[in-house]
Amino acid sequence: MFTLTTDTSCDVLRCDLDAAGIPWIPLTFTIDGETFPDNFTSDEQYKDFYRKVREGAMPTTSQITAFAHEEFFEKLVQEGATDIVHLTLSGGLSATYNSACMGAQAVTERHPDCKIQVVDSRGATQVHAMVLDRAEALRKQGLSGEEAAKILREEVTKIHVWIIVDDLHHLKRGGRVSGAAAAIGTLLKIKPMIAFDKEGKLQVARKAKGFRKAMEYVVEYIAEWAPDVKEVYMAHGDALDRAEEMTELLTERFGCAVKTGWCGPVIGAHTGPGMLGIIVKCDKDRPL
Repeated sequence: MFTLTTDTSCDVLRCDLDAAGIPWIPLTFTIDGETFPDNFTSDEQYKDFYRKVREGAMPTTSQITAFAHEEFFEKLVQEGATDIVHLTLSGGLSATYNSACMGAQAVTERHPDCKIQVVDSRGATQVHAMVLDRAEALRKQGLSGEEAAKILREEVTKIHVWIIVDDLHHLKRGGRVSGAAAAIGTLLKIKPMIAFDKEGKLQVARKAKGFRKAMEYVVEYIAEWAPDVKEVYMAHGDALDRAEEMTELLTERFGCAVKTGWCGPVIGAHTGPGMLGIIVKCDKDRPL
């Protein structure tokens, strides 16, 4: 049975990762001039992050270095791991994936009997969590790390993602919309709808007049792409009321299960409070 590891862009509470026996390496974020590890173990820590953003804080994030990954993998090998599957934040958003590959290569060169498969989740937050759950299921089936990694790499671009952003200010700061577009969009209550493309990059793919219209569009999108959906994952940026409203729309239309979790600092620094991410696995690749 392979050792499953991850970085913290999955936004699974770190105590839950520990309980599941999944070693993790934290990303970091800087807010109010201080840098913190993304090691949240409670809802209160997520709420506190979004409280600071609502009060005007401008968070930034940084990648995990190759050296940090090397130390992380080396420790696991010293503890007896010989077959590792490691899941990372999308390589389309961060150099963390490439750094993980470099760290893994350095360790396997020293320990040629060890295998480390680094898998790009092509997403973040609850997208990454969906891939993590799938990897855990494959591990329980007794697959080798190489077999599991091959399946995961084939499946990640079949995970379709819609992110509805409440506040255009944060997208403007990140350069995804212009200042003029942000001002006009805010006035007209335009909600940008962002999708992950095949490379795991974020693209503004659609705009809706109001949050409810955006949610209704996602329901119709799922009806077209995954009409027999059994489970939907959802991420929220301290917007549980919207997550509950979306859950009601999904369960009424599809009768599916909905798994809701936080959107943490890695994505939340760029999308801001109030965002909602809807994630569904389809038979076909992402259209973008």
